[in-house]
Amino acid sequence: MGRKVVTVDISSFEDRKQEIASQLLDASKDVGFFYIAGHGIPQEDFAKALKAGQAFLALPDDVKAQWPFNPDSYLGHRGPDELETVTGNRLWEWWSVGRYGTGGYDFKNQKFAGEEWPEVLGKEWAQTALDFQEKVHRVAVTILKALFIALGRDEAIIDNAFDITSEENPSFVAWNYYPPVTEEQEAAAKSGKLPPRLHAHADMDVLTILYQREGDIGLEIAPGNEIEDLSLIEDVGNIWNHVPVAREWTPLDPKPGLLTVNIGDGLTRWTDGLLKSTYHRVRAPKEGDPKGARYSIPYFVNPKLNYVIQGPEKRFTPVTGFDLLSKTGNAYVARKNDPEKTWQKKAYTEEGASLAASPVTAVEA
Repeated sequence: MGRKVVTVDISSFEDRKQEIASQLLDASKDVGFFYIAGHGIPQEDFAKALKAGQAFLALPDDVKAQWPFNPDSYLGHRGPDELETVTGNRLWEWWSVGRYGTGGYDFKNQKFAGEEWPEVLGKEWAQTALDFQEKVHRVAVTILKALFIALGRDEAIIDNAFDITSEENPSFVAWNYYPPVTEEQEAAAKSGKLPPRLHAHADMDVLTILYQREGDIGLEIAPGNEIEDLSLIEDVGNIWNHVPVAREWTPLDPKPGLLTVNIGDGLTRWTDGLLKSTYHRVRAPKEGDPKGARYSIPYFVNPKLNYVIQGPEKRFTPVTGFDLLSKTGNAYVARKNDPEKTWQKKAYTEEGASLAASPVTAVEA
């Protein structure tokens, strides 16, 4: 039996704080994924943002290469050549920008490095991206405030940690592109040999808010750690160190007017494992599925780069916003992480999964 993914309406938040907080907490503890209604973002804004991403992704490869992917900020263009080293296939392409385009704060040198936008698309493109980020960020802040209220914490912490006007704000919007299925891939799909478009992983951030285009199916989540057929394995050749092996996956197909939201590793750490950062993937098309291009727009939410988070039980070591984001930091795929990469096992295996729902304390920097 698949996981039950609920829909939470966040409209009239000021009048319904406790109700919304309770619903979001239950969904975040039990599944780690949920749909959001009442977010207040018009459909035409999603369409405009999608069109903007498609305009960049349609540029020639040599033009897109002028904004290469930066693994310390997760901004820029990741083409099939680079992503093939991550996923082992060429079924995915990525483009992402933050509040300052692919520029912004240089954490290593502790200074603001300036803005960098694809000037080939003009100033209107940048404004479209900024407007969309601001609207989705408001949704993220509402969700995080509700969770802190449910956990007995001061919601004002969220305003400080996730200040979108800060030069240290590392949250960013991305466009995922999965090319149409070729005849060769369709044949492989019929025989069950076509790999996932995006293999199973857990997000490194605090929260991910996803716009899925209607009809673009394929997103699935793994069972929780209480399911017997879920195990973690080392995958040395993979950017994600622990990949779940599960017989059962729950589809999270797009629902008209709704956003898909999931808890990230940062919030799992911040709550000592109480809230679940659930493994998910984009499966390969099955026979009878749409074979055209698939697009989605995720917004990845992290606290300011120097902001420190740690749960009250100190189950996991403190991490900063930069640590969560950067491969040179202390995130679970990072070089600074412990050699055994044990924190995920603590968070995702039954051995260490049970934790009382006590209020959560933030360590503020």
